[in-house]
Amino acid sequence: MKRIPRPVLRALEALAQSPINTSALAMAEGQGFAHDTLYRALGQPLAFFFELSLKLCRDLGGLDRGYLILDDVFIQRYRSGRLGLRKMRDTATGGWAYGLSLVVLAWTDGKRRIPLAFLPYFGEEESKLDLALALLEWAKEAGFRPEGVLFDAWYAARQVLEWLHVHGWPFVTRLRSNRVLDGVQLRRHGGTRWVKTGRLRGLTFAVGVLKRGGKFYGTDREGWWDSGMREVYRMRQAIEEIFRGLQQELGWTGHRHWRRGKLLAHLALGLVAYGLIERQREGLGLSFYQCRRRLIAGKLSLDLSPLLPVQVEAA
Repeated sequence: MKRIPRPVLRALEALAQSPINTSALAMAEGQGFAHDTLYRALGQPLAFFFELSLKLCRDLGGLDRGYLILDDVFIQRYRSGRLGLRKMRDTATGGWAYGLSLVVLAWTDGKRRIPLAFLPYFGEEESKLDLALALLEWAKEAGFRPEGVLFDAWYAARQVLEWLHVHGWPFVTRLRSNRVLDGVQLRRHGGTRWVKTGRLRGLTFAVGVLKRGGKFYGTDREGWWDSGMREVYRMRQAIEEIFRGLQQELGWTGHRHWRRGKLLAHLALGLVAYGLIERQREGLGLSFYQCRRRLIAGKLSLDLSPLLPVQVEAA
């Protein structure tokens, strides 16, 4: 683990405790930290912030238990500007706007949530599926052995499912109704509630498919070839909670940076701050938002102790 520069620790405190945290200047105001100190924190590479999030997850025993979640979120800006952004479709609203997408990997055990890493998609490079596979490779190299990997139908592509099966990582995913099971589209299989096993077109292994309420779910883990797979899939909701917290509380909307590197570092700093707040709120018996309100009000200070065993480098 690389030593943590003091500006990064100060920036984490400022991000978590500031009511407005869309820029280094906004974060510095009222926190007693110099704007330049916080701005220097944004000079770290993305991999450095991801290692900090990984440490928070590792300390919870997250490498050997819990579930990994794949999803993406749209980060909007009001114009292209010096970031050179393109107009992209926001899958949440269906509208088109300037911005970038982040393919995000997170961890949960059903109670606790840690956002781990993301890769940006500006519409200029490889596909989101390529980025998802890169994140899975990163997790494998980090030592994760998850109980399952959860994602929606967008990431249920052949290359992702085959990668997970080859590496022995069970998955539960939503499936589109036009996926073909044993030569027949899912929507053309009779009945309103059923569980069937067979081969999805393009895959080399058997899956179990569940239909409930007009929705289709799939898994390659035989122990989940029943209605239980939907209960497992519901834990994917954790990433929606993470996105909401990052966007509403930790500067993922309204950000003012006009350099791609600084913007991405600001977003990555939010991942670590979220993990720290999640660790702190659990010990206090608070919700994420209750803890954040107390940090803003000055009734709490951000607990950096989960990172302090890592040697700190002077500014």
